[in-house]
Amino acid sequence: MVSRCLLSAALAVISVVAMGCGPDCQSTCNTLYQGEECNIQSPGSDQADLLNTCMDACQDALSKPGEVGDYNPTEYTPASVSVTLQNDKQAAVWMDCVSETACDFLESGYCAPVW
Repeated sequence: MVSRCLLSAALAVISVVAMGCGPDCQSTCNTLYQGEECNIQSPGSDQADLLNTCMDACQDALSKPGEVGDYNPTEYTPASVSVTLQNDKQAAVWMDCVSETACDFLESGYCAPVW
């Protein structure tokens, strides 16, 4: 009984630690629109609006289970093509792409969507 409790406790700690690794919606959106990192600008939108749009889209996608499918954020996407994150797997690969890509590439069509 004690060893099962210890195993359960260890797994719970590992789960919490694993969840803290890597980018999340907040760190990803902050990278794009806040601080000294990318600070991407969009005509007609202020940074607070862009940050809110990013957070809403990311959190909405994370709430829906699904597969990556044909979505590939590492491929160039022209500005004329609208990209929407559909589910949790797409949001995860998008967040990884943003965290691993230089800011100038983000503004020029990589890791879509960038609002």
